[in-house]
Amino acid sequence: MRQAEPTCSPRLLEVLASKVHQHLGMDFGGPRRAELLRRLRQLAVEQGRDPATWLESLAFADWDDAQIQALIPAFSVGETYFRRDAEALDWLARHHLAPLLQRRRAAGQRYLRVWSAACCTGEEAYSLLFLLDGLLGAEAASWTLELLASDINAGFLARAEQGRYGQNAFRRNEEAFRTHYFQADERSWRVRPEWRGRIHFLRHNLADKALPNPGRGLAGIDLILCRNVLMYFSTEHATAALRRLLACLSDDGILVLSAVEAGLATQAGLNGFWAGSNYALAADAAARTSPPPLARTQPIQAPVVEFKFVPPAPPEPVASAPAQVEPDTLWRDAEAALAQGRMDRARELLDGYLARPGLALARRYDACLLMARSWADQQRSGEAREWLQRALDLDAAALPAYWLQALLARQEGDVTAALQALHKALYLDPDCSMLHFQQGLLLREAGRRQPGDKALRVCLGLLQSWAADAQVPLGDGLSAGQLRRLCEQLLEGRA
Repeated sequence: MRQAEPTCSPRLLEVLASKVHQHLGMDFGGPRRAELLRRLRQLAVEQGRDPATWLESLAFADWDDAQIQALIPAFSVGETYFRRDAEALDWLARHHLAPLLQRRRAAGQRYLRVWSAACCTGEEAYSLLFLLDGLLGAEAASWTLELLASDINAGFLARAEQGRYGQNAFRRNEEAFRTHYFQADERSWRVRPEWRGRIHFLRHNLADKALPNPGRGLAGIDLILCRNVLMYFSTEHATAALRRLLACLSDDGILVLSAVEAGLATQAGLNGFWAGSNYALAADAAARTSPPPLARTQPIQAPVVEFKFVPPAPPEPVASAPAQVEPDTLWRDAEAALAQGRMDRARELLDGYLARPGLALARRYDACLLMARSWADQQRSGEAREWLQRALDLDAAALPAYWLQALLARQEGDVTAALQALHKALYLDPDCSMLHFQQGLLLREAGRRQPGDKALRVCLGLLQSWAADAQVPLGDGLSAGQLRRLCEQLLEGRA
């Protein structure tokens, strides 16, 4: 028999959400309270604690650094790999780092300071080191290169300092890259000795207000990469963190965000520019002249979608839904559970929904697609793909399944598979602007700039007849005006 989950009063959960917001910057307000509760319960189980007792003590404890570190595993996303967003790295090499090095060289100032903020297990930081060594070549020894890499997770930093990685860290099939910079070490690969020890790894909480901090080297930075982390912050904390990071830049420096965080910058009144498949802000971003940002209540979530990480719960037996519950009620309850982050409950209800006799084909398709989304939100791509395939078996001409298929492939770094799924979706709806926009980004990332720009221009053409505040299909709240501006920025920044 399924055991009842430990209870947590709304007031207690409110206190916990407030503390997480205060100390980590993450927003678990409203319907996300259920997700917060599930994450903390899972952590309690993993640490062998009684969830109910621990949650109560946690709510009323003073959260010092040791307490925050103990909680970090519930909130850290360890999804990264080498040369992720390769187009952005290539853009940085050509359009920022190489010209900056040339100016410094001409002025007799042979120094450079780079910071990989939220570096996770170090793949991004080492990618930057390899890139800079390649740019400097034989003169590298005559330069003072300071490369800092920070993360809030002490465990991630320990792994980064070891410089040892498994096969999953190499997803771009670049054998020459791996052979040059790494040496085989039993079943893993380790950064070669000539590159180990050259990065200064330090623990830093991006919600911390103590920036700039010259004493720790966090000031006068020529390049800051802070990607795929501020999107988990509340708007208030993301805006404050962006302004603190900008204050850490040198006069020549830029801050690089992921494309999905471009809307956060716009919402904060900061005007940037596209850096390959990423979005960049100069030190004077608040004063830069550009069209005024469009009002928006939520961050833009379009170009590169990252499913939120939810620690998987232990498998539970599925109970059949009571016979007296109507299918429409089951469906509404499943959608509500999914919106609240209660994935297991959503799937239980969907199982009951699918078990109803006489369910129409279209309804079965919708349920299979919702099942796939529930698994995708937990980064369980295998299960998500199984349910996607069931949806496609029911309706091979249904666009949403191909859209989700493209997002899953993009999340896994498989640009080719993502483009194939988008091609099928565009066959079904050639007038969907969001499909053309995502196709343009992926083509540019794959190095196919000309067809990528063509797809962006098609997207712009389709948007001409749309009202600026109209929401675009598949845009997850993105307005036509905002999508139009993102396309224009990408095309204006063409090399």
